[in-house]
Amino acid sequence: MNQFAVIGGGAVGLSIAYEFARSGCKVVVIERGLCGQEASWAGGGILPAAVFDPKDHAYEKLAGLSAKLHRQWAEELKAATGIDTGYHRCGEIFFKHEAISGDPLTRDLPSLSARGIRAELLSAKALKHLEPNLAIAPADLDDLQVYHTPNSAQIRNPRHLQALKAALLQMGVSVIEQAEVQSFEVKGDYLHAVQTTAGRFVADRFCLAAGAWTSHLTNRLDCALPVKPIRGQMALLQMEEPLLRNVVHQGGHYLIPRLDGRMLVGSTLEDVGFEKKTTDAAIAQLLQFAKTRLPLLRDASVEKCWAGFRPASPDGYPFIDALPGFANAWVAAGHFRWGLFLSTGTAVLMKQLIQGEDLSLPLDDFRLTRNAESMMPLGRSDR
Repeated sequence: MNQFAVIGGGAVGLSIAYEFARSGCKVVVIERGLCGQEASWAGGGILPAAVFDPKDHAYEKLAGLSAKLHRQWAEELKAATGIDTGYHRCGEIFFKHEAISGDPLTRDLPSLSARGIRAELLSAKALKHLEPNLAIAPADLDDLQVYHTPNSAQIRNPRHLQALKAALLQMGVSVIEQAEVQSFEVKGDYLHAVQTTAGRFVADRFCLAAGAWTSHLTNRLDCALPVKPIRGQMALLQMEEPLLRNVVHQGGHYLIPRLDGRMLVGSTLEDVGFEKKTTDAAIAQLLQFAKTRLPLLRDASVEKCWAGFRPASPDGYPFIDALPGFANAWVAAGHFRWGLFLSTGTAVLMKQLIQGEDLSLPLDDFRLTRNAESMMPLGRSDR
């Protein structure tokens, strides 16, 4: 029997499996497709500057814990697997930063310094010195609000996921891919087994961490989890030479310079269900933003474009909690735009919760029952 089963092989699921495997548990990961090929792969790999401050609310504490762990995990994973995840401190620049609906990590930048996070208001001269290739339009100068957080970092998410999977395999974790969940076997308040297209798996404990698809799993267990997909589109540009050092944000759009000279341009926020495709209009809008803010991109060629699904909850906070009505099942989903970033802290918190250890931060903001829409019972059914 597998002691612990994680259903979902994205950044959150693999990270939870990693934490449990390191503690000596026998673990199986069950993934409907290929590990790390959905939102975790599609995102930009931005790791915002964050610190763990006891005075902060739980979400900021989770961000601070996650930022610290990413630094540690990058070193540990490279030592264990030889895979360089591309973690490095790059800094972030924010033009006229505005809140994004449903995103609790959209910060009040002027307040960050008071919380121990470096955030500097840049003059036009300082901005030009920091990033000489960025265009500063006359409209920017009318009300220049540009902030710099030098301690922000980034990671190459495909490499990070590859390293996590390799580490799991080294530790003897069973990674089952192309295994679509068909049904669950329930005995009273005990989740006994899961039947998949790749076979039946029995476990003592289960964690549902399938991103935007997690609600499909909870529905089979008679609970409606309000997590839905929000599509994001991205473009990858090829350049002859690096043009930026920092990640650059403007509203919901961003530019992410990679160390190999490529440039990621993102992203959109589209409530279109599970329609996984790019659109000419959205990609054109992203490219227009990129070339306006960074004119030297006008000669860059588009290497590829793609789309992914962010798992969004009604209030933007993830669900990290026990599954109602079950003594041995938990949920970790709904991280919206920050699943990769918050995956490390979520993994530690989930392990502490399941193992009955002292929690690093309070769970109230992440409970499944925190609002009336969360985890509404659907009524008993034949599972």
